[in-house]
Amino acid sequence: PNTTAAAGSGGSRPVTSFRWKFFGYIALLILFICTVFGFIIHAQQTNLLQRDLLRRGEVVAAAAAEVVALAPSPAGAIAAAARAVTEDEAVVGVAVYDAAGRETAAVHRDGGGEWRPGRSPLLPPFNLEGNPSHQASRYLLTLAGGDAVWCFTHPLPATRAGAQGWAEVHVVPPYASHRLAYVVRVGLLALTVFLSFALFAVLFLSRRVTGPLVQLADRAREWGKGNLGGRVAIHTGDEFELLGNAFNDMAANLRSTIGRLQESEHKLQEHTGDLELKVLDRTRALAEKNIELQRAMEQARDSDRLKSEFISNMSHELRTPLNGVIGFAELILMGIDGAVDGKVREDVEQIHECGNHLLHLINSILDFSTIEAGMMTVHPEETHLVSILDEVALVARSLAAKKQIAYRQEVGSDLPEVVVDRMRIKQVLLNLVSNACKFTDHGEVVVHLDLLERLPAIAQQLRVHYPAPIDPRDYFYLGVSDTGIGIPAEHLGHIFQRFNQLDGSVPRTYGGTGLGLVISRQLVELHGGWIWVTSTPGEGTTLHCVLPRHARNPEAMAEERGVPTKE
Repeated sequence: PNTTAAAGSGGSRPVTSFRWKFFGYIALLILFICTVFGFIIHAQQTNLLQRDLLRRGEVVAAAAAEVVALAPSPAGAIAAAARAVTEDEAVVGVAVYDAAGRETAAVHRDGGGEWRPGRSPLLPPFNLEGNPSHQASRYLLTLAGGDAVWCFTHPLPATRAGAQGWAEVHVVPPYASHRLAYVVRVGLLALTVFLSFALFAVLFLSRRVTGPLVQLADRAREWGKGNLGGRVAIHTGDEFELLGNAFNDMAANLRSTIGRLQESEHKLQEHTGDLELKVLDRTRALAEKNIELQRAMEQARDSDRLKSEFISNMSHELRTPLNGVIGFAELILMGIDGAVDGKVREDVEQIHECGNHLLHLINSILDFSTIEAGMMTVHPEETHLVSILDEVALVARSLAAKKQIAYRQEVGSDLPEVVVDRMRIKQVLLNLVSNACKFTDHGEVVVHLDLLERLPAIAQQLRVHYPAPIDPRDYFYLGVSDTGIGIPAEHLGHIFQRFNQLDGSVPRTYGGTGLGLVISRQLVELHGGWIWVTSTPGEGTTLHCVLPRHARNPEAMAEERGVPTKE
């Protein structure tokens, strides 16, 4: 077949066989070369025939002049001239002129090749009286129908009577055209024969070249199915044979490796049986160690606290040199030590971007450690939420532009000032917006901000997720919606767990530590608020936050609502 299927990560697609590509390219090259040579030969033959025609015309005119000079009368002269040139099919007419330039006799050849007296009716009358010429000459006469006639004149040799004149012979170029057509036909026939042999040779060569490749491809497909028993049999004595031998060696190594793996699996099963017996024995010992484990758990809690303190301290120590790296990168990009461009600038920009990303990760770990250690506090202050949105919008628009998605804000009118920790609310909003941009490949990210009393549907959702009596007038709503990949229903209850990103493929695809939503939830709860998520897979996700207009102690808020506090 001319085409086959190439399989890959994107599916299969038809591809043209290398054999036919090779055949087509060589065939086109041969055809091009033959065409060029054909044009060259045609031009050479045309030139040769043209020169031959002129040479013959001059020779025939000279011969006719010699014959006419020996004839006793004009009629006899013209008859003799006709006989002299009758073997030359290119000559269609002969005329004789006296010394005064008057035509004394003429004959022409009709359509059947017979000589007739008089000038050819196709030729216009000549009026050469008074302008005799006694030198051999030629000129091209174009007829009314577009045909051309070469006229060759030659002076008559002087007779004993002293009379002079000249003979004129009419030659038509179509004779040369007939010869040229014959040459062209012969040339085309030879070219066709040569091209046919060349194409057969190329086809044979392409089969010789692509045959081993096809055999290798077929064997590779069989090996891909697990059939490693066959071998590649290529005996060409060249690189293809070396490649076939390499394939055979690879198959042998694979068979050996698979054999070892099967043997290892068998041994593993034997060890598993022994291990089960050992587990039964260990179970009794483990039961005796439960008390020790409880003590170990207490020690683990202390260790976890110490770990959090250590991570917190280390994060502070890491941020100092990292800020220095970021700062120096910014100075280089600003051109403090001279302009940088090209590859150097790209590298510095990459350093700056990676540094900021690492700083963000360190800050997230620091915040999480602080929260785990119970040391996180909020510092409420009067502020306008719209100003926080405007600051976040600068970063959000940049993130959205990188993903080529839209970013917009829907803000209610006449929003009053609120008492919250401005830095922590900004951190929550940045986490939610960056998370939305990260998981959205097309569409938009929308930030919603309004008073809860204006959003009865949101208040109803809050009662479903957190059944506690609240006054909507004391709260405001902050939400972030996207048109991203969405979250399956079975995962909605886990997204606020630390280091969680749905499944193992998400971190590799989208990056991140899985701490952003955990930190956001803790910060919202520290303000005495709630956070939950609604999502439809394939359509998008919305993260909802309800926060008090005046931040209060979360334990007091929980006691006031009659719900247990978080341990």
